[in-house]
Amino acid sequence: MKNKIWKKPSIILINIGKCRYCQKEMTNSESFVAFHGGDKAHYECMRKDDYKKLIEKENNEKRLSQN
Repeated sequence: MKNKIWKKPSIILINIGKCRYCQKEMTNSESFVAFHGGDKAHYECMRKDDYKKLIEKENNEKRLSQN
């Protein structure tokens, strides 16, 4: 059997698409989450958006309870 004349790269970077929130390109080396339907997002972008939604929900509940 012949020896390989090429060397396989140890790190393979693949572009996985745009972030759902910030629209920046992402690679497989970054921390990301995948959603049902094929959308992907940076983990930090998703975390910030979830926190923002939680704050809005609490504000809406306070406003409704005051009425």
